Amino acid sequence: MKAVKELPPLTEQLLARVVSALLSVDPDIVAVVLFGSAVYAPDLARDIDLLVISKEPKERESYEDAVLEASQGWNVDLVVHKVGEKLGRLSGAVRTFGKVLFGDESRFLEVTDGMPVPTFEDARRTIREAEADAQEAVTTQDEWHADRRWRSAFNWLFDAARLAAMAFLNTKEGRWGILRRQLPQPFQDEFHAIINTLHIRFWYEGDYPHDNPEWHFQTWRDRVAQFISDLEQAAA
Repeated sequence: MKAVKELPPLTEQLLARVVSALLSVDPDIVAVVLFGSAVYAPDLARDIDLLVISKEPKERESYEDAVLEASQGWNVDLVVHKVGEKLGRLSGAVRTFGKVLFGDESRFLEVTDGMPVPTFEDARRTIREAEADAQEAVTTQDEWHADRRWRSAFNWLFDAARLAAMAFLNTKEGRWGILRRQLPQPFQDEFHAIINTLHIRFWYEGDYPHDNPEWHFQTWRDRVAQFISDLEQAAA
């Protein structure tokens, strides 16, 4: 089994040092935004994803060199954008899970504006991502890798349901807590079960059924697919 590199805790102090290092090489930075697993699952995160928004962006290597020591062994993935420049395909993930560490939140909202509302087809395509991870989990001989793929597969199913809820509500709001409260019954209760089981218990806590994950995955895959179809039919 592949050894997992030990990293220092991802604390506010560590993130503050990383931000300070970025500002030391670029005083024109107007916002630094943390996104990805470091926001929604800091205990499981293996890297730090940062969106850097600057009036006059520098060469990427300047930022990477600056954070090398401050990050204390963490891998820092940087997305560098100029003020007003649209973020494109990353907008959804960054806007849904983004946490402003420094600067003006309006600059963050500006570059992620224009994100299209997801479609029900987007939700179904996300189920296919879940199926791909599940297939990889079944075929790999590495237990550590299989565990990560099963957890990812279950979380893709959650994300498919989240996108379907956004499509039904015709909203760019991606935070699942808000989406759940806006859904009518019985969809609200079903989405609540999907969140608590697939996203929190199976993915975040890693407490999925290890004895027969294939059967449980297929059961939840069909349940999420039905949830998507029911929302689409109700919307029509």
